[in-house]
Amino acid sequence: MTRRFHSFLASQLEAYLELKQKLGYTSYAEQAFYIARDFDYYLTFHAIVTLKQIDEGLIAAWVHAIPQRSAITKNRRLLFVQGWFDYLIRIGAADTNPARRIPSLKVKPYKPYIYTLKELQLILVEAGRCTHDRRHLLLNQTMETLLFLIYACGLRLGEARNLKIQDVDFEENTLALWRTKFHKERLVPFSPAVARELKAYLALRVQRYPPSSPEAPFFCHATGKYCGGPIEVHFRKLLVRCGLAKPKGRGAPRIHDVRHAFAVHRLYKWYQEGHDLLNKLPLLSTYMGHVNIEATQVYLTITRALLREGGRRFHDVFGDVAQKALKNALK
Repeated sequence: MTRRFHSFLASQLEAYLELKQKLGYTSYAEQAFYIARDFDYYLTFHAIVTLKQIDEGLIAAWVHAIPQRSAITKNRRLLFVQGWFDYLIRIGAADTNPARRIPSLKVKPYKPYIYTLKELQLILVEAGRCTHDRRHLLLNQTMETLLFLIYACGLRLGEARNLKIQDVDFEENTLALWRTKFHKERLVPFSPAVARELKAYLALRVQRYPPSSPEAPFFCHATGKYCGGPIEVHFRKLLVRCGLAKPKGRGAPRIHDVRHAFAVHRLYKWYQEGHDLLNKLPLLSTYMGHVNIEATQVYLTITRALLREGGRRFHDVFGDVAQKALKNALK
């Protein structure tokens, strides 16, 4: 087996990531690997060979080693070391956590990019026109169907691309999602329109890359393998072709914002239909796999369309009262 880490704490870094993976934090473990590898290299480069040498100053120097990094990136690096030292304390390898004495940087609340329906339609159409890639004959169909599913069912990217063929039930029109965020498992119903798209994709997938078993990935890459990182790369190229690309950073459209759009558009639809949104939030929260309503509220960014609809409904109900009050005030 190829060694992924080389410092004197290589085995503890590996064990920590394996623990996170087993606990269901798959996405975190994948992202944390690159942070861990950078920290491991830093320890090796500076000839750190004892735990006592990893003090508050050394950790802070590593976190802020590149000033140009964003506050979010620096905070992620700090959080990783904090969590890792907590793990070392639990297994008896450390007595204190020096990383906990380092304050995190202030970050402005993230405002997701909410795609309009026209933008989503443009993205899906352009996805179907993806440049032919000999290494992946299903590239355009994969991009188009994956993005359609994320929006139609409000899925996380990881939930969609981790689907296995056996997880899609066309008799009940449901998706079985396993080992998702917050260690939750859930069944997600989908519409007949979604069923048609998934069946069409699966027929092509079976024709070009015949699956070896029902446990094979539903969405696949070249030779039928798991469809991983290239999806995000191709999505950024899609945004460029659609004229929606912005410099990378806060406020730039992301693939995860398609899930945000699902939540906001669903909220707007309910609002148009006159539903009590407070009664509907628990339904949306359960459907999206959140542990509480507060987690769902992150997605409910106010849009201009929702503000206009709110203004219209206010005018319909209170317009006459407001006009009379204004006239009385001007007398």
